[in-house]
Amino acid sequence: MEDTKKHCLLGGSSAERWINCTPSARLTEGMEDQTSAYAIEGTRAHALCEYKLERALGNKARKPDPSESDGQMDEASDGYVSFVMEQIASARKETGEEPVAMVEHQVSYDGWVKGGFGTCDALIACNGLLHIVDFKYGLGVKVEAADNSQLKIYALGAIQELDCLYDFRRVVLSIYQPRIGNVSTWETTKADLLKWAEEVLKPAAELADRGEGTFRSGPWCRFCKARATCRERSKVALGILGKEFRDPALLSDDEIEEILLKADDIASYLGDLKDFALAKALEGKRWENFKLVEGRSTRKFSDEGRVIDILRENRINPYDTRLRSITDIEKELGKARFRSLLEPYVSKPRGKPTLVPRSDRREEMSPAKADFEDFKTEE
Repeated sequence: MEDTKKHCLLGGSSAERWINCTPSARLTEGMEDQTSAYAIEGTRAHALCEYKLERALGNKARKPDPSESDGQMDEASDGYVSFVMEQIASARKETGEEPVAMVEHQVSYDGWVKGGFGTCDALIACNGLLHIVDFKYGLGVKVEAADNSQLKIYALGAIQELDCLYDFRRVVLSIYQPRIGNVSTWETTKADLLKWAEEVLKPAAELADRGEGTFRSGPWCRFCKARATCRERSKVALGILGKEFRDPALLSDDEIEEILLKADDIASYLGDLKDFALAKALEGKRWENFKLVEGRSTRKFSDEGRVIDILRENRINPYDTRLRSITDIEKELGKARFRSLLEPYVSKPRGKPTLVPRSDRREEMSPAKADFEDFKTEE
């Protein structure tokens, strides 16, 4: 989790962006951060993880407000603590010594990035091994540990601080993202990490600090504060729509695939642009060709207790008798108890066919007509 008390221009959480698009750091420096309900929820989850891990390590810690967590957050934080403790036990067994474990530990990587610092959720150190674990509470974006810029930077900060005490050789990076079942671990060597720091990180950081380099659009735009108004992103996302294809009447299969490869980027950019324009209108801006109107609304009862009484007086059952959702029941029972009691009675229908890039890890389906008949009857 990034330190929220101080601002770092070239922070670890935004490293993928400013390494790939170096001018973006200075471009967005003065732009206001938008706090979302998801970010607040993530901060609370991190605080609970910190408390539980400190207690598991035998350290004193201040307990967060119980009202700021729920059953899902409790389960996720318990799983995180178990994972970290397993990594500590594994390091102990591997090295034959007692590892040092640090929780929410701030590291400085200013040996490569001017003014660079960040906070490791969990840091495990012993001779021969450095392990960085990062907790992610988000549901929207799956985060992989492999070649993760944020974790590599934090590992460099740990090396800068602790290299005089430990002979690090292996560097292990882990992402623990429980709500989407993602536990990802990747390993490199200290030598390879230092090589990356000198050849990639340091030159990029120098350009970023000066606000120089080339604007580049890519997956790293997702959390950029300029994502809606960035001209380069607009050019890349919409450029293919203005491309002159061979036949002015019909697209070829190759041309269709070329557009499909950019479809998600185009949709994402247009969504960000619409959100930006709406936010500005709510702040008072008057767009020339657009106006604010009241959207569709869903009716709801203002006094559910009185409604229930009236329905009962008229001999009408006010309650829905359908079985609760699997997710809701699993949350209440817990995953282990749910499996032991109800797993034999759970079935999972086949997912609706979806067209994805070849790089997607899912197994390719047969295009045979019989394979799709089931989906038609279910709709």
